[in-house]
Amino acid sequence: MGAERLDWGRGAEFYLKSDSSSGGVKREAVFAHPPWRDFSGQAACEYDIYLNAAHAPVLETYVGIQDGHGSTDGMIFRVRAGDRELFASKLTEARWLPVRVDLKEFAGKAVKLELSVESCGEFWGLWGTPQVTDGGKVLYDLGKMTFDAPKYLLPPSGSAVKEADSDTRAARAAVRPTPRQLHYQRNEFIGFIHFGMNTYSDHSDWGNGSDSPNLFRPERFDAEQWVRICKEAGMKMLVLTAKHHDGFCLWPTDSTDYSVKSSSWRGGKGDVVGEAAEACRKAGLEFGIYLSPWDRHNPAYGTEQYNEVFKTQLRELLTRYGKVSEVWFDGACGEGPNGKRQSYDWNGYYQLIRELQPEALIAICGPDIRWVGNEDGLARETEWSVQLANGKYVWYPAECDVSIRPSWFYRKNEDDKVKTVDQLMDIYFASAGRNAVLLLNLPPDRSGRIHPNDEQVLRQLRSERDRMFARNLARKAHAPAQLVDDDPESSWEGNTPENASFELVWDEPVGFSVIELCEFIREGQKIENFTVECERDGKWQPLAKGTTVGNRRLLRVPFTESRKLRITINRALAKPQLSAVGVY
Repeated sequence: MGAERLDWGRGAEFYLKSDSSSGGVKREAVFAHPPWRDFSGQAACEYDIYLNAAHAPVLETYVGIQDGHGSTDGMIFRVRAGDRELFASKLTEARWLPVRVDLKEFAGKAVKLELSVESCGEFWGLWGTPQVTDGGKVLYDLGKMTFDAPKYLLPPSGSAVKEADSDTRAARAAVRPTPRQLHYQRNEFIGFIHFGMNTYSDHSDWGNGSDSPNLFRPERFDAEQWVRICKEAGMKMLVLTAKHHDGFCLWPTDSTDYSVKSSSWRGGKGDVVGEAAEACRKAGLEFGIYLSPWDRHNPAYGTEQYNEVFKTQLRELLTRYGKVSEVWFDGACGEGPNGKRQSYDWNGYYQLIRELQPEALIAICGPDIRWVGNEDGLARETEWSVQLANGKYVWYPAECDVSIRPSWFYRKNEDDKVKTVDQLMDIYFASAGRNAVLLLNLPPDRSGRIHPNDEQVLRQLRSERDRMFARNLARKAHAPAQLVDDDPESSWEGNTPENASFELVWDEPVGFSVIELCEFIREGQKIENFTVECERDGKWQPLAKGTTVGNRRLLRVPFTESRKLRITINRALAKPQLSAVGVY
């Protein structure tokens, strides 16, 4: 702890997460994200520990990399006390590593215990259930202490602090989305359907693959109802769980008997994937598939043969059902029915998708779309689509997944626990309004239909969004024409990367409570920091501020009446470009 401490920020995170997962095994953990914005170093959290009455204190924890991680280059976990390093280990794969650090030398003393993480290319670290114990008795639960514990940044191990140089900034500014990534981000709001054996079993969200296919009986199954509800809510795509971890396939696959063809439902002739794909096509909605690599039923799981089974399933889904816009890979990798874990052939999977559906985006455990890092639908206040992956900067936008209910699959006892319209609006602002795509899960019930309670809230959500964004007051202002012309391909460009500004001026005062900024991301993401001011009594007054903009940034502000707004891009990687501004 002798290294120079730097202020917290630059994309670093340290917070308690109740359902962290590494290697398919869930446990409560401290999610630790090293800094990455213009700085490469360590994220650290310090805990005040008093061991005055302890005899043989020990730090017990697990270190792991969050499932869905985007790099195999790993990260370094460290434990320090004072100037001494007590533990250091590098992990390169998603698995839990048990850690036990002897603190006996500190018995009878007070000590400042430091946990830190440093990226070698990976950024999703976990400290699982970190506790200080003495003779089996828990003295300190570090997870629960994390919220109030001091957090700070440290230089990279063995090197001095170095700000990102001009070449690095230029490299980030030069990254562009592919046309299909651009289209995806402009979709903003898409739907997730978790449906399958877990809908009928008592295994909560993770089935074990032992249930009979005859348990699957959606007697009122209606894919067109799903699609209608999604479209009326304003969603642009539907992603269906074609197979979850239990291994039950919702299409009549040739790869296994554990599928709808072995169910008594529709005499074994049913095809959930086929009907969902067709319903999407008829309604003009894009279609995506979720296919779990983890398979708790297939006896080949854990062997090289299983990779071929999985590719067969991929090939069927990508050739039988028309255009697929997104392939969603979960990173869970638990044990199969034979007690083995699988080494996934990710490159082989990617190659097959590129061959059969070249326009499909590969999400989460894939190179095109990344998981935001939580299942709460929340993006960061600072959310960059430009990410460092395998030593180079790439366009890698975030997707925020969240369920409309507490569970991902339908549970009757959650019919009264559907999120409210206010909760969903908060999530929308914190996802689509922070340069991410919102993926909202709607679990059909056992009849095969989306429950009326879910449908009602989605209608309310659509009404509230329509009401809020019905009238863009910026279009009545004197403002740069490119920002109010409803043309996403036109843009305003600042004269300089720093302190570039423009004004909106109305003939009469207008009242508003929401500000919208849209960056011209076709030419990259560049804005690092901005402020919004309004004129009151002839003077500029601060109203809001933010960091990144990206595809869309939504800011709630106290209701304000003014004739003038000024938006200043304080700092950007290059000359900033905006395609739209909204005032509501």
